[in-house]
Order: sequence, then C-alpha cells, then structure tokens
Amino acid sequence: MQLLHFFRIQFNSVIELLSNTIWLLSAEFVAKTSRIFTIIVLAAQLSPMSYGTAMLALAFHDVFGLLLRAGVGSQIINCKQHQLENFAKNGIVIQWGICLTIAIGQFSSANYFSSLYDNDDITLLLQTMAVIYLLYPWVSIKIFLLQRENKMRWFSIRNGLCVIIENCTIAIAALLGADILSVALGKIAFSIFWLLLFSFSPVKSYGVGCKPFIIHQMLKTSGKLFNTEFLRGIRLHADTFIAGRLLTPELFGFYTFAKNAGVGLSQSISQVYIGALFPYLCKLERKGQLLVQQKKVFVISLGIGLLFVIQALLAPIYVPILFDEKWSSAIPIITILCLVALPNLIIDIVCCMQRVTEQYHRETFTRLVCLFISLVTLFIFTPSEPMEFALVIFFSSLFCLIPIYLINVIKPFSNNLRTVI
Repeated sequence: MQLLHFFRIQFNSVIELLSNTIWLLSAEFVAKTSRIFTIIVLAAQLSPMSYGTAMLALAFHDVFGLLLRAGVGSQIINCKQHQLENFAKNGIVIQWGICLTIAIGQFSSANYFSSLYDNDDITLLLQTMAVIYLLYPWVSIKIFLLQRENKMRWFSIRNGLCVIIENCTIAIAALLGADILSVALGKIAFSIFWLLLFSFSPVKSYGVGCKPFIIHQMLKTSGKLFNTEFLRGIRLHADTFIAGRLLTPELFGFYTFAKNAGVGLSQSISQVYIGALFPYLCKLERKGQLLVQQKKVFVISLGIGLLFVIQALLAPIYVPILFDEKWSSAIPIITILCLVALPNLIIDIVCCMQRVTEQYHRETFTRLVCLFISLVTLFIFTPSEPMEFALVIFFSSLFCLIPIYLINVIKPFSNNLRTVI
C-alpha cells in the first residue's frame, strides 16, 4: 500500500507539471498565432532598416525589464509558508522602487543609445515604452501568488489574452501607418490590459508592509537574482547589440527578422515552459521531493526541445508562405537560429534547478560562463554577414553545454565521492 501511495504521488506530481505546461503552451500557441500575424504585417509594412530599429529598441527595453524578474517574484514563489505574509507585504515596496528605477533609467538613457547607434528613432521608442513600468507594481504581487499556488490555468488565459491584444495593436497600428512606433503602442496596450485583467486575481491580499529587516533580506537576495538575470539577458541580446554595430542597417534588419521569426518564437515556448517549471519545482522542494522528480523533468523537457527541431525543419516551408519575398534570403538563417533554442533550454533548466535550491552563486557562475563563451566567440570570429552571426551564435550555444556539464555534474559528483570516502 505504501508503494502504491508513493507511485500515486509521483504520477499526480508529473500530471500537475504537464497540466500547467499544457495550459501555458495552449495560451502561448493562441498568442503566438497572433504573433505570427503581427510579424507578417511588420515584415510587409516596415523596411529592413525600420525593422532592425524596432527590434534593437525592444532588445534594450527587454534588458531594462530584467530588473523585474530579479525582484521579489522568485522569493515569493519559493519562500516557506511562514515567510509568505512578510514577503508579500514588503515585496510591494521593493517592486515600486524597482519599477520607478527602471522607468527613470530607460527614459534618461534613451538619448545615449540613440547616439551609440546613430539612430534618433531609438529615443522615441525607449522613452515611450518606459511609461509602462509604472503600471506593473499594482498587480505584480498577485501574479507571483498565482504562480506560487500553481494556478496556471487562470494565469495563462489572461496572459495569453494580453499578448493577443498587444500583437493586434501592433498590427493595426502598423497598417495605419504608425511605422516603428507601433511596437511601443503594442507594449502600452499589453500593460493596460495586464493591469485590468489581473486586478481581480483569486489570491489572498496581504496589503503593504515596511519592515526594514525583511526589505534588507529580500533586497540582498534580489541582488543575487539580478546578477543571473542580467547575465542571461545580455547573453540573449548580445548578438543583436553587436550586429547593430557591425552590420549595415539593411543587413541588420534581415538578421533581426530572422531572429524574431526563428529563435524568437522558439524562445517564447522555452520561457513558457520554464515559467511552469519553476513554481512546480519550488513546490516539490518544499515537500522534499525534488531529487526524486528530476529525471522526469528532464524527460519532459526533451519533448519541449523537439518542438524547436520541428520548427527548424518547417522554416523553409512556412517562411515563403507567410512572409514577403524580400525576406526569402533569411530562410537558412531562421533554420539555424531555431536550433539555438535547444541548448538555451538546457541552460535555463539547469539554472532553474539551481535557483530552486537557492544556489544563487552557482547560477550566477553558470550564466557568467555562458556569457563569456558567447562574447569571446563573437569577438574572435567577428562575423560580418547575417549567416555568419547565426552560425557563431549556434556553435557558441553548444560550447556552453561543456562547462555546464563540468560545473553541475562532475564537481558535485566528486564532492559526493569525497563525502562517502
């Protein structure tokens, strides 16, 4: 009976992960259907130069947004039950401080980034999108509590609806002649509906607190989380920032289109899976079942990875059908960039495991090594064509798996061996 009860617990646990993932992927599939429509409209309405400008501004916007993921979210999702009330009450104060910092930082630095790339349009986009950070703190704690309680069905439906609204706004604005400003208008629409839809989340409201000791404790952990999120974000966008300097504006537009149509779609699936995986692993860790479930998690992850391979194989088919003929030369680049998401998924899963077990220094070191390999590879080969950039990014991602194996497999094994001896 005990053995039967054990297997029932294991089965129910895996079903919960699959259910959360399926709900998030289903919402993501519907949202990405609208995203494909948006990419088609942008590809038709924007020139390669304008497309590259829009994607470069979004890359900078995403890097600033990394501070949001390095705030209190992971701590609220992962904390012990007796810590939850204090973390939720004081976390809102930290969230407001972070969001105000991001908004001011992005707005004030927009001119610098424009001068760096000799493109005044970047200023308009970054300063417009900086406003949305003033909306997030109102509902952020509720969203963290939803994820902690694994209410992914409630979360995914509303999040997917917000993404659809964003994509439709971008497409309509582009069709009406808003040009590159359409991407900023889409972000604003997303944020407004995000605020409206999540204001009535079915979670307990803890109010606001201001205990210096708790805030200091959370900020200390947030600093560690920011390090790893910053390193991850810089690595994901490093090729975009470097390509913007090395390639001509037209070639840069082709490369960013290929990245958006390739690894951009794959990466969104990966982020959805990690979004479902993290709260699930946190729950297992609180129950002391994490080690037992690790192998099953990696098996499920292989299934997610196969989606990227399928997308790479389908790229020569769907690109000519969906996009204008002027983008046809980007098909081989898209195929290669789709495969980049596979090693990136492995890296994200390993770091997710480290974060759940509060190995923040090891997670930061893992991200730092991956960033170092990516930057060194780019600087050594100094690619001058979009295809060269795609190949360098693909192989540098594969190279990152070697030190990750050494850091997270061989070293822990040797430590365990010494303990036994």
